[in-house]
Amino acid sequence: MPVKKKTTTKKAIKKTTKVKSKKGVQVKKKSTAKKNQPIKKTAKKKVVKKTLKKVVKKIVTPKAPKIKKVIVPQEFKAGENIVYPTHGVGRILTIEKFQYDLVEEQLYVIQFFQDKLTIRVPFAKAKLIGLRNITSKPSMTRTLSVLKQKPKIKKAMWSRRAQEYDQKINSGDIKLLSEVVRDLFRKDDQTEQSYSERQMFQVAFERYTREFAISSSLKFEEASTKILEILNKR
Repeated sequence: MPVKKKTTTKKAIKKTTKVKSKKGVQVKKKSTAKKNQPIKKTAKKKVVKKTLKKVVKKIVTPKAPKIKKVIVPQEFKAGENIVYPTHGVGRILTIEKFQYDLVEEQLYVIQFFQDKLTIRVPFAKAKLIGLRNITSKPSMTRTLSVLKQKPKIKKAMWSRRAQEYDQKINSGDIKLLSEVVRDLFRKDDQTEQSYSERQMFQVAFERYTREFAISSSLKFEEASTKILEILNKR
């Protein structure tokens, strides 16, 4: 009887060892599976990176629009005195670049003495506006002979004559401007003028005097007295 008990214990031990060995194999399989998991993740990351690179290559970045530059020769310099027909004598303070609607062009920044106004004129529009240099001294002295003449006043309504004078003042022509000064000037002993006549004469006189002063290298007050002397002597 004792012998039988020993045999049963050995079999049981063998079974238990087999079971352990099987369990051990299963544990090994599980452990190997866990080790292989990070390898699969890195492989996925590589695939994602490749797809991203392909997508980036396919995306085409739009080109920046080209700015069109308006190239016009510069006729006037900064610090130079000029004549703007509708504003009179002015000075170019500086030259600026201006950009709008993908177009870039250069501008004259002009300050006017009479109106105390500052405006900007594109290079391309300078000729259309009638921007010009100060009249030369010989040409300016010739206009003094116009001032010595007797006034030529038309027999028409003031409203019509005012339009003609206004066109001459804003024409930019120094000769036409001198004609307005000649026709609208009144001596102290002559008939009084209306308010609009005096205002128009003052505008024409100041524009003419400023240009005469610059061309003759005189101060405004000196040029003013000289012109008034010519007008009073006629």
